[in-house]
Amino acid sequence: MKNAHIKTVIASLILMSSISNLWAQESTTTYFMKGMPQSNFMNPALHNDSSKLVIGIPGMSGAYYDFNAGFAVDDLMHKGTGMLADSLVLDPVKFRGALSSTNTIQQHFSLPILYVGFRNKNSFFSFGVAEKAMALFSFDKGIVDFLIEGNADYMGKTQDLGNLNLDAFQYREYSFGYSHQLLNNKLTIGLKAKMLYGKFALQTEQMHLTVETAADGSYLNLNSAMKINLSAPLNVEYDSEGYFFGMKSDDSSTKDYLMESNNKGLAIDLGAVYKLTPKLTFSASVIDLGKITFENKTVNLSHVSSKKWEGVDFSNSIDKGSDEYVKPSDLFESEINKVKDSFRPAKSEFSSEAFEVTIPTKIYLGGTYDLNKQFNFGILDRVFMYDGYRQNTLTLSANAMFLNFLSLTGSYSFVGNTSNNLGLGLGIRAGFLQIYAVSDNVIAFHDPSKAEFANTRVGVSFLFGRKKALKAKEESVQ
Repeated sequence: MKNAHIKTVIASLILMSSISNLWAQESTTTYFMKGMPQSNFMNPALHNDSSKLVIGIPGMSGAYYDFNAGFAVDDLMHKGTGMLADSLVLDPVKFRGALSSTNTIQQHFSLPILYVGFRNKNSFFSFGVAEKAMALFSFDKGIVDFLIEGNADYMGKTQDLGNLNLDAFQYREYSFGYSHQLLNNKLTIGLKAKMLYGKFALQTEQMHLTVETAADGSYLNLNSAMKINLSAPLNVEYDSEGYFFGMKSDDSSTKDYLMESNNKGLAIDLGAVYKLTPKLTFSASVIDLGKITFENKTVNLSHVSSKKWEGVDFSNSIDKGSDEYVKPSDLFESEINKVKDSFRPAKSEFSSEAFEVTIPTKIYLGGTYDLNKQFNFGILDRVFMYDGYRQNTLTLSANAMFLNFLSLTGSYSFVGNTSNNLGLGLGIRAGFLQIYAVSDNVIAFHDPSKAEFANTRVGVSFLFGRKKALKAKEESVQ
């Protein structure tokens, strides 16, 4: 096929993006876990622990990562059969069968640096510092159709391969939280203000691909249109003719990168919890309403290109004894270089303008029913929204606290198109020390290659004054 090279390039891009996002949604199992102050991360008014003082150990008070896609790695690459039983093989047909019209892979990562929360009568105050990162890659199914079927059905037509999109950013968050109990402790309202400092951002405003095929199949026109924004400690390099040559790290140190303060942003969290009856409680929150303006070390690219490709002439690659013999590998390398050169942007297509990145917004709606003081059932709906993309997660949970030191939660979640997500949360308190681990899909740890969704949160915290707080709460109920 004449489009073999461009198909290989696109396939490699999808594969690399899929694998690279495997390293990282907030855990919905955590939301209703008893004795867990980390519920405050998802609702500033929600306090499942009544300690007077909470201190998160730096770097260990709630490290979190997740991966979420509409397909599993096993759909794309898996062990072969027969003679290939000991090898990994690409399975594009199975992969296409697992896809939707538009497909999204997302990951999130959070590393807490500091967290302190303290209670004063009916009020709770908190301060936190955390490093956060997010990446979202999406592609249209039309690209995979092209890889499998080629362009035979599009002679004399233009084949729309759809869009590719990759957004990724990292930032530091400083949060200041406050909540207060009202109406005889039936209603709690909470607010968390956040100062954001962006470190890195890659924003794809447009990346559209089309292939125009001649009626007689004698050539292809490969067309692309892209608009990309970047903020990173990198300098763009150009060749002697003024075309893009590559990117090189600037002179910034690691400390400069980590302490970057020129890319500023703001966000807020809002939350409320209402105890309708002694046994029935409702809660709602909106998390991360905000954006970051990237002004420092920015690179903007707006580029439109077209390449007429007439295939590869192998006539001089048949007879090895000929003086004009050319290795097939050399022909392929030469052709790939020609395609790369035709898509290289010129220096005039680059600029250095500020751009805004909206961070993903999360909405939580939930409720619990208490069987007794030690056990309740919960239901939670989480909506994730980012740049037109939206995903729902519905979680059912059973939550228990045994002997005031062992917190245990089991959950079942519907995440997007997946429904086989069994979650487990475990928290243990030894004196003032609390250790916990939570995942919304423990099955993923058994066979990660078949998981479409995986996450985990682990941490260690110091909790003080909890017994007195529990006793006071029990007396107020009586």
